[in-house]
Amino acid sequence: MKMRVGVIGLAGVGRIHINKWLEIAELVSVCDLDSTVLAQVAKSCQINGYRNVEQMLDKEDLQAISICTPPKSHLSITQQVADRGIHVLCEKPMASTVSDCQAMIDICSRQSVVLQIGHKKRFLPAIQRLKEISEGDFGPIQYIVHRYPHPGTSNRDWFWAEDDGGGPILENAVHAADILGFLMGDVTRVYAEGGNLLADRRSQIDCAVYTLRFASGAIGMVNAGMVSTSQFNFEDYYVATSAGVAEVKGKFDSADTIRYSFRSHPDQVEEKSFPNFDSFRAEIEHFVDCIETGAIPLADGHSGMKAVAICRAVKQSSATGMPIEL
Repeated sequence: MKMRVGVIGLAGVGRIHINKWLEIAELVSVCDLDSTVLAQVAKSCQINGYRNVEQMLDKEDLQAISICTPPKSHLSITQQVADRGIHVLCEKPMASTVSDCQAMIDICSRQSVVLQIGHKKRFLPAIQRLKEISEGDFGPIQYIVHRYPHPGTSNRDWFWAEDDGGGPILENAVHAADILGFLMGDVTRVYAEGGNLLADRRSQIDCAVYTLRFASGAIGMVNAGMVSTSQFNFEDYYVATSAGVAEVKGKFDSADTIRYSFRSHPDQVEEKSFPNFDSFRAEIEHFVDCIETGAIPLADGHSGMKAVAICRAVKQSSATGMPIEL
């Protein structure tokens, strides 16, 4: 029998979750405050639609839910869902504050439900390969530079609100913080310079350059922000270890090629590409597997909270001009 699931929040990424759940499980119901969007989605999927979370939870027998709403609402919805014993796949960023993240972890632990955060880049095969070689003869990563120039813009008020989406550094570049943590472990210090590239965004920094010191002693640098366009649509990582160098690169949101060589044989470059990989489907399949087997998610609540902490430190450092200890 397929898992019975619901999706809360139908704008943007919520639509992607809907499409993937339709392929993997039984999508039973959806929920959104926008009655027009809700009616359209419910009709096209031939499922029930609700404007109220509690009403949906009362009427539907659900095993799992995707939360795809603005970050400020994640804690309250997680509380409602987990209290019913329903497993939670929550979109990134995990929440707008670190304290909300911790509360979500505590709630789901207390109710013994799976909490997975939508850090789908962890599932990219090129990133997985980099992680694999760094745990082998290639050695631990000691230096990394990551460029993450997000294309596009947003006209949603919640996106730019400091107590909600937090702007591009939290809402978008939380992916950068998460991947560096995934590859290199805990961050102990952050120093950032941030700015406003475009005049219509003066209420919130839209770009930043920041350095990270890791507990291992490694260092990293990230260039991030919502500053790119569709014709400069890329992201990349340059990595160095004591044994070699590597790069992962590709189009924005789908870095699909890895190249690396060992210092002992610098002319022998290994390269592999993984085109057309569906990271959204991969994260949802992993979520289902964790529910069925009891495994800890690759992107669990603790890692989601650490990524939010890094992003908040970036914003604090940018505002104060001082390094922030974590």
